[in-house]
Amino acid sequence: MSIAYLDPGIIEADLKAGIEAKYAVVWILFWATLVGLFIQRLAARIGAVTGEDLAETCRRRFSPVPRYLLWIMLEITIIAADMQEVIGTAIALYLLTNKKLPLYGGVLITIVDTFTFLFLDKYGLRKLEAFFAFLIA
Repeated sequence: MSIAYLDPGIIEADLKAGIEAKYAVVWILFWATLVGLFIQRLAARIGAVTGEDLAETCRRRFSPVPRYLLWIMLEITIIAADMQEVIGTAIALYLLTNKKLPLYGGVLITIVDTFTFLFLDKYGLRKLEAFFAFLIA
């Protein structure tokens, strides 16, 4: 996971939590952001020194049990982050269609377009760029 907690959806959720709790949670958000940036910097330093990414370093340095536990925790984190993106897109489509498209329809559209992009990416970056150019035109 990169610095995914700074995307617009998370910032909006943090703002809504701030509205509810006033300024009681602002310090938690501040320190969590600083700690996250510090960890990102450490990961970048590991990459600069060893030439490996964080996953390669963990694979080389840890025995199988901690490696698998790290892998499971990371997969759960990725699934949780992706779920909020899919649900957010479904809600956006629901609102953009003036509540005519049900939420499950928005989820299905999001799933289909994700797999379409993955399928096109398999054939190279130029095909994916051409598809986006077609959508924009």
